[in-house]
Formats: sequence, C-alpha cells, structure tokens
Amino acid sequence: MKTVLTTAVLAAAFCSTAAWAGPFDGLKSKMKPGMYESKVDMDMSGMPGMPPNMGKQTHTFQHCVTAEDIDRGDMGRNDRNPSKNCEVRNMQISGNSATYQMVCSPPHEMTMDSKITFRGDGYAMDMKMSMNQGGHPMNMAQHVDARYLGPCSK
Repeated sequence: MKTVLTTAVLAAAFCSTAAWAGPFDGLKSKMKPGMYESKVDMDMSGMPGMPPNMGKQTHTFQHCVTAEDIDRGDMGRNDRNPSKNCEVRNMQISGNSATYQMVCSPPHEMTMDSKITFRGDGYAMDMKMSMNQGGHPMNMAQHVDARYLGPCSK
C-alpha cells in the first residue's frame, strides 16, 4: 500500500507542478516568478485497499518559482520526477487555458487528462488519472488552486 500511495503522490505532485518545457512552451508567459501557495485536493478513493480516512486529502504548500525555473521549464521539478517515461499528447491551448493528456509507460504507468487555467493571481488545474500498479488499476482525481503570494524571500 505504501508503494501505491507513494506512486500516486509522486505522479500527482509532478502533474500539478509539471515541467513546462516542450509542449508547454506556449504557457510559459502565463506564469510569473514568485512565491506560490498551492492547495491540492486529492481524491484517491478509487484506489483499491485505500483506508477510508485516506481517500480524500487536502495539502497546502508554498514554493518559490524563479525566472530561471520558468525559462528552463523546471517549475516544481525534482529528482523523483517520473516524467522520463511520459509523453504529452493532445495539447490544446486557448487563451489562458490548456487541456492535454499525459501518458506514462512503466514503471509509473498512467494516463492523465488535465485542464489548467491561468489567472492574474495564479492558476487552477483539474486532472483525472488512471494508473496501473502491479496489475491493479487505480483512479485518482486532483484539483490544484495555486495563488501567487508575491516575490520569493531570499
């Protein structure tokens, strides 16, 4: 169960702070450098064996995004990033919103459908993810509301 939960959380964390390089280049101008507070609502009740009190969770965290992070497409990336085996498909950008699908091959096999909308004070993102962990199908939904707080403190 710990491996399943860790995989789900890592995949969700990656998706909510996605690497913006490549297909996401058209969205870079929508994000400004600074401190962001992200509220993440996750519904993992579609995962087999999930304890009842773990199905729906909310986490809030702050993170600093620099101009260099935006230029490199590294907003929120870290060494645990499962993106090496992932491909973005069906990217559609319209105004301040984008929809896309991310498909990842093993060891972090998943399919995720996302919609992100940028606004002056941050962004909102909704995603639905289907994963396969050792032959066990799992489903998860996530909503992220990220709010710009101001410049990063040094």
